[in-house]
Amino acid sequence: MKPFSMEPVLRYRKQLEDEARQKLFISRKKETEISRQVEDAKQVVTDLHANLEGEKREGTTVDRLLLYENRILLEQENLLELQEKLVRQQKEVARRRRRLLHAGQEKKGLEKLKEKQNLAYKQFRERQEAAMLDEIAVLRHGRR
Repeated sequence: MKPFSMEPVLRYRKQLEDEARQKLFISRKKETEISRQVEDAKQVVTDLHANLEGEKREGTTVDRLLLYENRILLEQENLLELQEKLVRQQKEVARRRRRLLHAGQEKKGLEKLKEKQNLAYKQFRERQEAAMLDEIAVLRHGRR
């Protein structure tokens, strides 16, 4: 019996888990940023609609109304693109979360194996020591 000999593998698994955690953090940060951009784009569209309605009430030129409508269409397209980007990023975050979970499970499995092997080694050493003490006791008893 010998103590746990897969320490380099365990360190590598810990490193993989740390990397997965960092990538998840970066992905979540990016998701938050995109979410903020979506909210900003929604606010722009809402403001443009309000301004358009104000222009209609006050009476303005057709050209100005067309400019507002064109700008609203562009901003709505931008909003849709950002929402699609957010959905993709949310899927990326979910994928990174699964990878972190998997890396954690693999590391935990090795840690349990290490604990079992170290416990078995400790028990082996204790049995050896007990056998040696028994041998010493028998030898001393035989001298009398």
